Amino acid sequence: MLNKLLHKCSALILLTASLMLPGLMTTVSAAPAMLISSAPDRGIQPRLLNDDDGSVHLLYFRKRIEDPRNREGDLYYRQYHQDSASWSIPIRVSSQSFSHLDAIGRAAFAIDGDGAIHVVWYQDRPTPEYNYTRSNAERTAFEPRRSIVEDNLTGLDAGAEIAADGNRIAIVWAAGDLMRESERTVFSRISTDGGKSFGEELQIGDSALGACACCSLTTSYDNDANQLIAYRSAIDNGGRHMQLLTVSSEQLPGVYRELHALHQWELYACPVTTNMLLTEQNHGSWLVFENHARIIMDFVPDEATDDLDEPLLVGDPLTETRQKNPAIAINRHRNKLVVWGEAISHNRGGALNLQVFDAENAVVEVIRPELNIPDFSFPAAAVLNDDSFLILY
Repeated sequence: MLNKLLHKCSALILLTASLMLPGLMTTVSAAPAMLISSAPDRGIQPRLLNDDDGSVHLLYFRKRIEDPRNREGDLYYRQYHQDSASWSIPIRVSSQSFSHLDAIGRAAFAIDGDGAIHVVWYQDRPTPEYNYTRSNAERTAFEPRRSIVEDNLTGLDAGAEIAADGNRIAIVWAAGDLMRESERTVFSRISTDGGKSFGEELQIGDSALGACACCSLTTSYDNDANQLIAYRSAIDNGGRHMQLLTVSSEQLPGVYRELHALHQWELYACPVTTNMLLTEQNHGSWLVFENHARIIMDFVPDEATDDLDEPLLVGDPLTETRQKNPAIAINRHRNKLVVWGEAISHNRGGALNLQVFDAENAVVEVIRPELNIPDFSFPAAAVLNDDSFLILY
């Protein structure tokens, strides 16, 4: 059901309760059209992915009881049917309910070459652990959860991330003594058989750089099948810089990109931030992250030895507050949509903000739809078949 028309400037934006209605989205200028919706089922913490065929997949958390004091619930998976502008029935992902954390402890998912869904999530009670599951090829059911990390569980304080390339599935996380952040680092487990089994836990980060304890990391496979990881370091407990690490299947340790001024953040405290990597087919990858309370967009070439382009400050803040929890989507015309929340703390959702860039990274559209992201949540974005954008919050 359509609730109201929000804005009509150079794009038509629709706010819906849970379904996007067909035939109502039009483009009136060069900017792509957009559909903005709350997550279905009163869900929070939506994650959206496009597969190679352009289909849209959703992972989200739904509470069992609608009570702000209660955080217990489950992860669910749904697919967006673009022909009917409707969601598939929800499929429960987590075989055991758990209490959600904030945006830093969010769940992550990936889609393999056979179309199966792979999910990893952090559970801090009764003991901290990372759980993993995968769907069948039809995406109609998920296996019982598996605890996926056995050895490197010290100081878990943020979610793990996951990426897929064919039948290769990689899970990455940061671990180490919370009181010695300058010695923490990044680890990985990789499956080469579509998640049936995983190899040993490998240290892939440089422990001399440290790893910020309560900042999330992100991972993706680039166009050359190398694994990219972006995470925040903790050099001497104060160098909270955004590190870009490339790891090939034959090369350990990996290669770090040189830091730009906009990657660096000297701060003797954890800034509690999230980030996202998205690989653009045949072009390289894009990273969006928070630094100095501002959202930054950065192009990452496939070749690890290539120089990075100049990172871009995405947009001006609404007020004197922090821009947090960004996500990015890219359509076939290379329009880039960046979404984020403007919030005063890591567990506040804040005001939803969107900005569109063209293929040359010039600003096409700045949109402030006057919508509030739920607390403990964040926005997500994907591309529809007509090159319009879908945004959930």
